[in-house]
This record gives sequence, structure tokens and C-alpha cells, in this order.
Amino acid sequence: MKKISNVLSIILLCGLILSACTTAAQTSEPKSVESAATQAPAPKAEVTALTPESVAPAAPATTQPAAGSATQHSAVPQNPPSAGGKKWGDQSTISSINKARALGGDRFALGRFERPYNANKMDVYFPQLDIDRVVLYPEDPTWVYTVVTMVGRDANNAFTGQYAIQLDLDRDVRGDILVLVDQPASAEWTTQGVHVYADTNKDVGGVNPIRADTAGAAGNGFETVLFDQGSGKDADLAWVRLDPGNPASFQIAFKQSLLAGSKAYTADVWAGTHLDPALFDYNDHFTHEQAGAADTEIVNFYPIKGLSEMDNTCRQAVGFNPKGTELGICLPE
Repeated sequence: MKKISNVLSIILLCGLILSACTTAAQTSEPKSVESAATQAPAPKAEVTALTPESVAPAAPATTQPAAGSATQHSAVPQNPPSAGGKKWGDQSTISSINKARALGGDRFALGRFERPYNANKMDVYFPQLDIDRVVLYPEDPTWVYTVVTMVGRDANNAFTGQYAIQLDLDRDVRGDILVLVDQPASAEWTTQGVHVYADTNKDVGGVNPIRADTAGAAGNGFETVLFDQGSGKDADLAWVRLDPGNPASFQIAFKQSLLAGSKAYTADVWAGTHLDPALFDYNDHFTHEQAGAADTEIVNFYPIKGLSEMDNTCRQAVGFNPKGTELGICLPE
């Protein structure tokens, strides 16, 4: 009897042990498959060594700020002086009795263009490409201001062309700097649409500066970009705005530092539907036959052909008294 009692005690003890093990196992089980998945350790990712061949090249940097980005400016032009300055005018082709011709000022051989007309027929006139007068103010210690007045705007009340100031800093008749603005439309000073180029290899003008080179020119004109809409070593180098006092005018301002210390230089102004810095001087890249002529008296080449929708001025002396014999110089008015 005692033996049976011992056996029963052993069986009861084993049952208690099995019950405890089952409870412990149930307590340690994850509550759901989802929680188990989140608790499972992630497998180690393979590490691939980066080599120059496996890395995609970065996109080249652009000189124009990305859309929506804001260039930080530290110097903004103010108002041009109300008096003084260097003033000069330009031939105007507008006339009710002399249509489809230039009344003067168009001399291809000497790099003078008076062509604010379409090619061949010359039956469309562009007042926004016809320069009327220019005033350049060199006196400010920081800025050189230029006020350019056109005959007018286009039919949509806009300046739809490109406009440029060419600077000859060492007076060797070859342009050194080109400040170009594209379709000025802002009432506030802006660098948008403003570009500055330099001719660092001194080939503007070809063999004979200003004069047409009959053999053509192999030069690349103003080939170096110094400033592109706020990008460059100086984010404030050049600006443009519409003239608040004259709807036919716009104003260009560039830093005195662009002159590289020159106090005596020449400046001339250009207008065109498209001005290509690489094609200065233009009469070196076209023959007279290709370019045509705007004056009906030049019968062998009239009308304008390859060079159309363009105008430029004579060269104004700044900081010196010209002799009057310099090529392209403005004669005293």
C-alpha cells in the first residue's frame, strides 16, 4: 500500500512539472505573426566597395542659378546721375517717306550697321531694335551707368531684342568686354538676362579691327564668360532695369572694377534680335554680298540679307579727348 502511495506521488509531481513548462512556453510565445516579423533581426546587407567606375558622374555645374534659387547680392545700383555723362546719338531709320532703307549710318566695310528691318524685303520695321541715343555716366565710384533709348518698343510694348555695350579698354580698336542684356523687362534692378563676356585671346576684329577682313576671320570673338545672370566671381557685376522716367529707355549698370583700372576707353552700343558674342566683329564673318546693305544707293548689295534686325552706334570716347581720326569714333555733335 505504501508502495502504491509513492508511485501516485511521483505521478502527481510529474504532472505539476509538465503543467509549469506548458505555461512558461505559452507566456514566451509572440502574441502574433506580425509582431514576430517585426522582432526578427534583419539580415546583414551586402557591402559593395565603390570604385570610380561604379559611381555615376555628377551633373556639370551650371553658371545660371537653378530656378527658384536666390542669389545673394551685396551691392545694387541706385539711380544714374541726373546730369553730366557722355551723350551720343545714332541714325534712325524711321521715316514715313523713306521706308525700307537706312537714311545713313549703314557702312558694312567700317562695321556700322543701321538695319532694324527684316531681311530681303525690308518691309517690317523694328523700333525696339533702332537705337536713338545713349548716355553713359562714368563718374560714380562704384558703377558705370548707361541709359539706352530706343525709337520705341514693339507692338506688344516690349523690348524683345538683345542689347550690348562693347568696351575697348586699351583703345587698340579691338573690343575687350561685352556687356549683354536679353529682353529687359523688369522695373527693378535685376541680373536676370545679364551676361558679361571678355576677349582674352585678342582676336575680336580679325586682322583689321573694325574694317571688314575680306579673307574672313577665324577668331572666336568674346569667348570668355565673366558673368552669367548673377553667377561669377562677382555676383553684382552687371544689372539692368527699365527706365522709370522713359518707356523707350532702359538702364544698364556695371561695376567700375570691370574696367580693370582703365580711365580712358571707348564704348559703343548694339541692338539685335540675336547678338552672338562669337561673331564680333560681324563684318569679318560675312562678306558684303552675304550681309547686304540697307542703303538703296549701294545698289550692288541692297537690300539687307544675312545681317538683318541689327543696329549699332559709333564709339564714344570716355576719359579722353579724341583726335577725330580714330576708327569708329563718334564725331563731336
